[in-house]
Amino acid sequence: MIVADCTVIARLIIRADDPGPVDSLFERDPGWMAPSLWQAEFASVLCRYERAGRLPPDGTAALIEKALELFAQTTRQVPIARVLETARRTGCSSYDSHYIALAEDLRLKLWTYDGEILKKCPRISQKP
Repeated sequence: MIVADCTVIARLIIRADDPGPVDSLFERDPGWMAPSLWQAEFASVLCRYERAGRLPPDGTAALIEKALELFAQTTRQVPIARVLETARRTGCSSYDSHYIALAEDLRLKLWTYDGEILKKCPRISQKP
């Protein structure tokens, strides 16, 4: 089991930006968890891809379905007080702190491409 942030989830689902390392990670450990925030962040990524012309609007429904299926049983709510405590302690954004707190609480590695998380939380985070 791992915690995957949206940078990793997006590469797996959208198949862009060199998904090879993420594919290898998923083959090794297909049990991915994420805080419920992943859905809002994933929607934002889809919007960015659409606006940049990298993804047609009619292509998002299948990607959303695939992502929701993948995380149907493994999405977790992270209490806001826990998020704020984590953000204060680490200096990371509240968004990133959702993922960090979940990984800490579950004693799992957080897989991410986010440079700030990798720099500020090296014991818990790892790049695929």
